Amino acid sequence: MTYFSFLMTEFCVLWRRKHDVFNAVLFFIIVVSLFPLGIDPAPEFLAPASGGILWCTAVLSILMVIEGIFKEDYRDGSLEQWLVSGLYLPLLVLLKLIVQWAGVLMPLLMVMPLLSQMLYLPSGSFWVLIMTVVLGTPSLFLIGAIGAALTVSLRQGAMLVMLLILPFYLPVIIFAVSAIRASQEGAPYFGFLAMLLAMSLLSLVISPFMTAVAVKASVN
Repeated sequence: MTYFSFLMTEFCVLWRRKHDVFNAVLFFIIVVSLFPLGIDPAPEFLAPASGGILWCTAVLSILMVIEGIFKEDYRDGSLEQWLVSGLYLPLLVLLKLIVQWAGVLMPLLMVMPLLSQMLYLPSGSFWVLIMTVVLGTPSLFLIGAIGAALTVSLRQGAMLVMLLILPFYLPVIIFAVSAIRASQEGAPYFGFLAMLLAMSLLSLVISPFMTAVAVKASVN
């Protein structure tokens, strides 16, 4: 096994399990659509809250994918093969996360224009929303992978994963929503985007190694 063959295998696995991504995106669409129907369809309410609605729903959708990111690999023995392959385990973890992130991010970005219009997000803030999603979601996957690896051997680990990683998601949500709100008010927002990028880079440095340690502990 080489790193390239591993990457291609992960793309094939993602395509074979595309229903997981579809369920997460469908959940995202349904929950966002329920806000105007169930709370208040008035633009005066939805426009200021649109950034928070989209981001909180996106986080929950991503959690649906992250919880089982290593489950199938654990069940079919792939994680043991990672350990004995002779390849650098943190890099294998990072490659898998890149594939999963890209596979979830692209469908979310495709439905964002329609849903942002539904929530009356100002057109000038739409690209800020996209930038927050692109810059902020890598840290969500990187942080979530640690919790998923720690609980991969547990049969009912979904709730435990949420309890472990949700507190670490709060800064990402706060800075992302603050950037969108600042753009709506005409205030500077690049500082918030810089913080999202910094958190993603910090997670990129730490997460692959901690996830690799968690994978070894779960397998052994």
